[in-house]
Amino acid sequence: MTFSDWMIMTGTSNAAFGEKVGKSGEAIRRYRAGEREPDNDTMAKIFVETAGLVTPNDWVGVGPRAAEQQPISEQVIS
Repeated sequence: MTFSDWMIMTGTSNAAFGEKVGKSGEAIRRYRAGEREPDNDTMAKIFVETAGLVTPNDWVGVGPRAAEQQPISEQVIS
């Protein structure tokens, strides 16, 4: 699940989430928009605050959730 999708699903504001993870509302907005990627510590905090629904892999588009969201024709087959 993308971070932005989680934020929309839960109705959480950028400012409120930022307070939970020690970041500004503007930083959260940038994460959601894909303008900035959180550092490892912040990714871990996001993982915890989203009850594991937003994983570090979700930031880079890899893993089972990413494959489920891509059309079969675009999936990489090993």
